[in-house]
Amino acid sequence: MLKQQLQFPLYHQTIHEALPDPDLAQYFLDRFPTPRALHNITAEEEEELTEYDQQAFKPLLAAVNLGTMAVRSPHDLYGQAASSTSVGTTLIDEFAGEEQEMVVAMCTDVHNKIIATKRLFIGGTSECSTYPNQVFRFAIKTGAHGVILAHNHPSGSPAPSTADMIFIKRMEEAGKLIGIALIDALVVGRRDYYSWREARQEEEETDW
Repeated sequence: MLKQQLQFPLYHQTIHEALPDPDLAQYFLDRFPTPRALHNITAEEEEELTEYDQQAFKPLLAAVNLGTMAVRSPHDLYGQAASSTSVGTTLIDEFAGEEQEMVVAMCTDVHNKIIATKRLFIGGTSECSTYPNQVFRFAIKTGAHGVILAHNHPSGSPAPSTADMIFIKRMEEAGKLIGIALIDALVVGRRDYYSWREARQEEEETDW
């Protein structure tokens, strides 16, 4: 416990301020000694805390949940140039804490600026037989010139799977058929992201 207190002094100070009773603060910190441990709190653990002392822990959990909602709320990407870095880093925050895979489509105009975003699917890219139609129907509706696709890996690793690469290839080919370019495809992990466009650029530079 002393090691975590030295590593995360502000976190421990905040918990003690929220829970003035030292025994309650210690009870909480024994279960959630680091910010990451609190970030990964489960519904069962929340219930255990409220059963232990509802008056003390319910307001604290409400504040934690509000903070999580603020971090995961959609960020304003409209009008921004569609760079892999800006989109990838923004989506790391937006997908934080998600326990299911989600697919997000971002439509761009002729100047490569984002004009519309939408969460289209909850699930995974391995079951994507109807994805192209739905993605490009949304793109056509918004008058898009290009599309950026992104999905998260709840495991935390941004490394694309075989299913991910099949999905990306399918979307690229579908886009060529209807004249809407696949600008990029991102796989978002807990701390990093994979960019299909960046990977292709690196391959091309290596080939030279």
